[in-house]
Amino acid sequence: MVQVIKRGGRRQKFIPAKIKNSIKKAATGARISPARTRELVKDVGESVIDLYKRKKLVKSVDLRKSILGRLNRRMKSVASAWKKGEKKKKK
Repeated sequence: MVQVIKRGGRRQKFIPAKIKNSIKKAATGARISPARTRELVKDVGESVIDLYKRKKLVKSVDLRKSILGRLNRRMKSVASAWKKGEKKKKK
């Protein structure tokens, strides 16, 4: 079972649906069409999930870097929306 190490050191079970949901949320924030959103979730989400599901421990910051890197290459507006969502969440 894959464990995610959060920023504070707490461990949590790796839940692939969280990655897909966060990409969907960012795509919605960037006003991307539903068809394009599904494509992004499939391409970016599944590639990250496949990369990390083979490991035992994963740092949440590494997951974030992988997702944002792929989003930046595919669609910068969605990566920007993700970052804006993070800022709102911190407030």
